[in-house]
Amino acid sequence: MRIRRADAQALLEGARAGYPFEVCGVLLGRGTAVTAVVPVANREGASPRVRFEVAPEDLLRIQREARDAGLEIVGYYHSHPDHPARPSARDGETAARGLSDGVLHVIVAVDAAGRTDATAWVYREGEAGFEAEPFEVE
Repeated sequence: MRIRRADAQALLEGARAGYPFEVCGVLLGRGTAVTAVVPVANREGASPRVRFEVAPEDLLRIQREARDAGLEIVGYYHSHPDHPARPSARDGETAARGLSDGVLHVIVAVDAAGRTDATAWVYREGEAGFEAEPFEVE
């Protein structure tokens, strides 16, 4: 995955600003090149510290805007407050229920001191699950 430095910084800053809650959003671009990061409100009402939810209407709006800009949704991101930047069991369950085959997933770990770490993953249906994807900042 390739991402511009400003967009990578936006991911980290968003995770810090949203702490101790999970933040989430959509990655736009082409293939594995991310050219825009779109923050989305976390609509998870019961447990926003450990879960996130993107509302269907938000996703539809972003799909339309991406199409109008000549881009496509290449993936999603969310933060893991006080947890590692790797997919959780719940992330795997969610990806398996959705249309995630071949889609980028960026996870940003963040802690109370504001330390962050970002990793990229691609979900593969079936036994493979999440596979690590190089995270290249340009």
